[in-house]
Amino acid sequence: MMTLMMLAVTLATALDASQDAMPQDVAPMIERTQSHEIRYGRSDGVNTWEAGPYSGTWSGRASSMNVMNVRRRNATRTQLTVNGPGFEDGTVSLSCAGGESEFELFWITWDRQQLSYVCTISRNGEPIDSRLELAFQRGRGFLGAGRNERAGQMVHEGQTVQFETQRLSGIAFPSGKVPGYVVRADGREIAGMDYGVMRSTLYLPDDDDPYREIALLTTIALATFFDPANMPGN
Repeated sequence: MMTLMMLAVTLATALDASQDAMPQDVAPMIERTQSHEIRYGRSDGVNTWEAGPYSGTWSGRASSMNVMNVRRRNATRTQLTVNGPGFEDGTVSLSCAGGESEFELFWITWDRQQLSYVCTISRNGEPIDSRLELAFQRGRGFLGAGRNERAGQMVHEGQTVQFETQRLSGIAFPSGKVPGYVVRADGREIAGMDYGVMRSTLYLPDDDDPYREIALLTTIALATFFDPANMPGN
């Protein structure tokens, strides 16, 4: 399996090509997939989520530290469960964590640990051959310099998909926020996740598509990721 460093290098070219892409580039994917808005709630003292026929629980937190603008650190953690069609063998659970840090003195960055985010996955409490890895990539060029790009891959029980930052809706302007993701399998756009304005939306392949399950797990993991770039004040 790729390390996060290898993953960032491997996908750098794809990010360069996609960072100036417009929403119409992913319009065919949006048109041929099923869209499900994510609705969050609370039941019996537990945070819940629903997206179409799928549901589960989730908990998460993000922390940020800034010591005199010299030492900065962001950390994020999420616990997530998934139930619904195709999960008759049991509840799938994702345990995700990551962060980034920077040490700067006299306007020189001496040490920087770029963002990494990893999810380990289990079914009925037993680990399965499934893992999500996300790496940080800084936008390039005049328009991309202010953007935070992310890219990664999901390996799930013999299947592999890649994902990268992609604007799926709205107006493009430099903000530093991460707008959403497109998910690809064998170079083909199969799914996506849009943070949106009011609610996040998952774009999933048809029920009988062999990539349906891995697409769901990937997009819901990204939707519940407390990305430091999207936190208030960043």
